[in-house]
This record gives sequence, C-alpha cells and structure tokens, in this order.
Amino acid sequence: MQAVHFGAGSIGRGFIGDLLHDSGYEITFVDVDPAIIAQINRDKAYDLYLIEQNYLRKTIDHVSAVSSITQEQETVAALANADIITTSVWADNLPRIAPVLLKGLRARQEAGKSKVNILAFENAMFNSDILKKSILELEGSLSEKELEEIASFPNTAVDRMVLEGKQEGKAVINIGQDYELVIEQNKLAEPGMKPIRNAVYTDNLQKFLERKLYIINCGHAWAGYIGHVYGYEIIQDVFHHDTLVQEVRETMLESASMLERKYGFSNQELVEYVDFAIARFQTPGIVDTINRVCRSPIRKLQADDRLVAPCLQCEEYGLKNSRLQQGIAAAFLFRNDADSQCEELRLYVEEHGIGAAITHYTGIPAATQLHEGILKHYEELYRTA
Repeated sequence: MQAVHFGAGSIGRGFIGDLLHDSGYEITFVDVDPAIIAQINRDKAYDLYLIEQNYLRKTIDHVSAVSSITQEQETVAALANADIITTSVWADNLPRIAPVLLKGLRARQEAGKSKVNILAFENAMFNSDILKKSILELEGSLSEKELEEIASFPNTAVDRMVLEGKQEGKAVINIGQDYELVIEQNKLAEPGMKPIRNAVYTDNLQKFLERKLYIINCGHAWAGYIGHVYGYEIIQDVFHHDTLVQEVRETMLESASMLERKYGFSNQELVEYVDFAIARFQTPGIVDTINRVCRSPIRKLQADDRLVAPCLQCEEYGLKNSRLQQGIAAAFLFRNDADSQCEELRLYVEEHGIGAAITHYTGIPAATQLHEGILKHYEELYRTA
C-alpha cells in the first residue's frame, strides 16, 4: 500500500509517519526542506526515539521523499498512485499544497483510480474541511460534486508529544509513547474501513475535539497564565510544583465534569484522560517557555476557545467553574512585550478597566455572577503578581 504525506516535520515523521508505517504503508513524504528530503532518500529510513522508554530507537523504513517545489511531476505521480493521502503542514499552509494536490487528483480522475481518503492531521478544528475548501477555491478547480467523486475528506483530532533532535549528525524525532488520533468515520471513502491502525473512529468528532481543547489545551493555558503570575518562565517548572499541578488537575476536572454531562463520556475515561494530559506535560527532558504557551491571549480568551468556552458551559450546567474563572483572570495579567495581543490587552485594561475588558474580550456580560467571579480572581491574582 502507498501513502503520500505532505510535511516531513516533527508531526509528519514522528506521529503520522509512525502510524502509517505500522499500518503497512510505504510512505512518500512531500516537503520543501532539501536537507530532510536528501536524508530520507539517502537512508530510505529515519529514526524515532521513545522518550519514556529511555529513548529506545525505532526505525521507520520503506520511505522516500520528494520536493513539492522542484519535483512537481514526481509529486503528482505519487498522488495518482496513493492509497491514502495525509498532511501535517500547519493549517495555515493547507492552501499552499492545494494546487499540487488538485493536479494529483486530476491525474487520478484521468487514470480512473478509486476514491481516496485525504486526511489533514493539523491542529485545527475540522482540518480536512479546510483543505477541501482550499482546493475548491482554486481557479479552474473541480466542482464540489467532481471532487467528492474522487476524494473523501474525513476530519481528525491529533495529539502527541513530538520533538526534533539530532543523533549521530542526523535529524531525528523524540516522541512520547502516548497519543490520540481520532478520525471522522462517516466521511471515509468506505465508512466501515479503518485505514490507519490504532486510531479511534467516530461519527461524533466534535466531542473529541472539545475534549482535547477543553482539557489538554485548557490545562496547558491555565498552567501558563497562572505560572506567569507566580514568576515562572518555563512551563515544566509549573508542572513540577505539587500544589500548582493539583490546581491544574482541578481545572481540567471542571471541564471534564461538563463534558461528561454534555456528551456522556464516562467519569473514569475522563479522569484517565486528565492523567494522560498531566503526564504528557511532565515528560522528562522537555523544556517549553511560558511565553510560547501563553502567546496570543486575546485568541485564547474568545468565547469558543479553551478557557472561556468550558467555563461558560459549566455555568450553564450549574457546575463548579472557579478554577476556570481563575485561569481567565490570569490571562488578563499576562505580560510579554513581544506579543502584540498581549500589549493590546494591557492597554485596553489600562484605558477601560478590567471589568470592561472581561466583557469586551470574553463576551461575558457585566453584573453577572460569572463576571463578578472572574473580577474577584483578577483582583486576588493582581495582588500576587
């Protein structure tokens, strides 16, 4: 079986390439980096190192690579013969790969090939839909009906610890052993099939997207903003402070209680997921900055994002949300001169006051219990900072 994967970076090689390999595919990576393309083609393999297993080496073989810039013809030929097409190029770059992907799909159409699954493994909501839309928006593209006759675009949810490294002068990937890969089953070319082993297949992707956003991303952001208030610069230092780890857990469990009510996840399943999330952030040898984790606070304070959305929904269900309120308050205290959103937030608070800022950026109305709770946490944290 043949797989074509766009993106030979850390997610591409360390996560998707690993699973495609274990699913029995020979993989052609499509990338723009001449060095990694040359390394893959020279060795016909690359190495992964399992962090929790004392960096045990795992070799991924039966691989090759082509340049989407200088080897378009070879890329199109690989796409025409692929049994599955996948991506991990960052969601913002999906429009950039759409033109060559369209050429590959036209080649499949002309050759009478069967319908192919195209899965975008990007950290974005409804990621494959973004790719499909990017193809349809191209000048002279196929009609939506024609595109749906030759390709399916199941959305996905992805999560794994992957870190680039060097071993013996070669680019390698260090990976966490635990991961989550969820695929929208009802949008597969053949809904009963399972093209990738050890993935979760579901007809309700939304609940898995929200579980990741409202537990993992929420807890990570909460730890970053609270960590900043207490003067930390490295996020791992927060996750090695017993009291703060317990408070991160309480935050995640607030979101989990809402997800249990909303989607029917079992309590045990969600508690195990929280444990998985915290263990991931405590992975030995990982170093990440508070500034990176906390960047773009305005985006992270939106009503549909990681902190405010679960807080609002807990409020609707009458569930505890004090830790979530605290995280929202802490985000307004984040300071990083290099972050334009951070500076905008600071100036708005200075000019209009924190009460108006909470409503402006989160949409939470003033004079509500939730607004008053966040304001109280802000005042307490302000004194700490």
